[in-house]
Amino acid sequence: MEQADHEEIARALREHPAKKGVAFNIVVTVLEIGGGIGLFHLAKGAGASDVAAYLTGSIAPLLGALVVWARSRKFSGASAAIFVFVALSAAVAVVGRTDPKVLLYKDCATTALVGLVFGLSCVLMPRPVIFYFAQRYGTDGSREGMDAFDKMWLAYPGFRRGMYQISFIWASIFLVQAGGTALIVASISFSTAYNWNQVLPIIAFVAAMALTVVISRRGQRAGRRAAAAGDGQDRSA
Repeated sequence: MEQADHEEIARALREHPAKKGVAFNIVVTVLEIGGGIGLFHLAKGAGASDVAAYLTGSIAPLLGALVVWARSRKFSGASAAIFVFVALSAAVAVVGRTDPKVLLYKDCATTALVGLVFGLSCVLMPRPVIFYFAQRYGTDGSREGMDAFDKMWLAYPGFRRGMYQISFIWASIFLVQAGGTALIVASISFSTAYNWNQVLPIIAFVAAMALTVVISRRGQRAGRRAAAAGDGQDRSA
């Protein structure tokens, strides 16, 4: 990789840091999670069945994905993953029994499946799923910022190792979340359990993202050191 490419990556990261996209990502996350809870209760208040209200709440994450696309004009892997998760949830919800709590147990099973996907993506996909979430939340969400992550993946082995490490952490967190949610569903009412089913993913997400940011920044620092070392070698030559 040429020194100019390293400099372009560094420039893109400086001009499109995650802190510039904090407000945007907060709004999108509130839309995806808070909107789901709101739509669920609005549907219930309008007389919808538990099943219909559950599926209505699933619309919010899709709206969040559209907002991300409108900003970057790039259908990111993170948006695709959210879309797949919602599609899986909806599909599982309408298959088999549709008792209210059974829907939430099915959601727990889907969450566990997503955790397995995060882990298996490390060996079955060119890039682990976590890379695409780091790409979305590790930049300001612009096309230029997301493109910088694509280049970092190709250029920096340390960055790639970090993505694989955090993928296994995310997989573990999702599996723990699924088990914890199942225990909650078994002990409280459906409506309250639904709320917890929306809130617990936020808690799990925050914990996973905190680790993602730490490891991503470590990879970025390693990349900058590699770029600086390459620049020194070029000058000595």
